[in-house]
Amino acid sequence: MKVGDLVGEGARAFTRRDGLPDPTREARWLLARALARTEAWVLAHPDEPVAEGVEELFRAWLLRRAAGEPAHYIVGSCPFWGRAFAVTPAVLIPRPETELIVECALTLDGPPRPRVLDVGTGSGCIAVTLALELPGAEVVATDLSLAAVEVARRNARALGAATRFAAGDLANHLRGPFDLVVANLPYVPERDMPTLPIEIAAHEPRLALVGGEHGTDLLAPFVADLPGLLAPEGHVLLEVGAAQRALLAGAIAAAGLTEVHRGLDHAGIERILVLRRQ
Repeated sequence: MKVGDLVGEGARAFTRRDGLPDPTREARWLLARALARTEAWVLAHPDEPVAEGVEELFRAWLLRRAAGEPAHYIVGSCPFWGRAFAVTPAVLIPRPETELIVECALTLDGPPRPRVLDVGTGSGCIAVTLALELPGAEVVATDLSLAAVEVARRNARALGAATRFAAGDLANHLRGPFDLVVANLPYVPERDMPTLPIEIAAHEPRLALVGGEHGTDLLAPFVADLPGLLAPEGHVLLEVGAAQRALLAGAIAAAGLTEVHRGLDHAGIERILVLRRQ
């Protein structure tokens, strides 16, 4: 079968799947990865014959995607900050808005060899990226999930990042001080779970998503623990949900932290809080 025929077949399969705004693009994306080619190549070679084994793989992927499985779990990787990170159902799929943590971190003043802590590391995308973008930094990362820590370790090895990983609840098992603490903890309010796309609600790890009734069940106690983790004038970067900054204001003040910046995502929602120890 030819490339163009398979893209058309995939697009027709996806028209029966809710929530996919561009079935043809979705099919082209999957076929490109099955072929180990770019989407541009697929678009430019509609008459190229496709090997039988690739056809079988592509059709298997179509069935999984049409059932709602996230595309990045299907192909096993996701881009983050220009690098490919392995992902499995044990970890959240890295989001573009999480790159704001890296973007903000790279603008901060700090020591030339900072000690960095990443809490709730998941795939390790933030920790590994900071280790590679901040040569000389000592980066430690932790997650409650042992399976997530193993995925993160694999990504660090594959990308050549000198990052140390540990499993544990928040950062209670670690000793500071750290010059920079970053955290992408669960912050989806329980009531919002039924409104999420099936790709997220049914397939991504609930442990990494839900933050209680208001989404701050982990964020608030974590903020309270920060004075014991941060070096003087150290910074904290937190990824949060819409309107959660106000809910955390009391905990932030009680911890002796000052807000120095807010990072907005592409929808204009406050997504990253940049705090500094006073």
